[in-house]
Amino acid sequence: DGIEDRVAGLDAGADDYVTKPFELPELAARVRAFGRRRAGQAQPLIEVGPLVFDTVGREVRANGQRLSLSVRELSVLEMLMARVGRVVTKRQIVNSLSAWDADFSENAVEVYVYRLRKRLEGTGASIQTVRGFGYMLDVETA
Repeated sequence: DGIEDRVAGLDAGADDYVTKPFELPELAARVRAFGRRRAGQAQPLIEVGPLVFDTVGREVRANGQRLSLSVRELSVLEMLMARVGRVVTKRQIVNSLSAWDADFSENAVEVYVYRLRKRLEGTGASIQTVRGFGYMLDVETA
């Protein structure tokens, strides 16, 4: 993968070029950025009620206080915040997170949702289970 190959790929119409070896978190970030470009929604901040998600810095604040979240917890919360008021299915979450781990399961989703619920306690935001469908982010209104 020399410079000539990268230039040829970009000149042939590629939007990006990843060389081997690469780290999965970098690839996932590139895919997210590509999705934002394609959708025309390059939103550096997602604000939902008391939550502010900095998609560039990959951090979340609740009522101004930074929440300490793992990479996967951040990804699940980002999906829920981007679809506030709509159900996100376990399958959608699994499909999104399985880029890092092919063995990622719906049971693992339950663990991450449980952890997020604990971290969101007292913030005015919560994750509701929509039985038989998935999860939905809910925020208190003043």
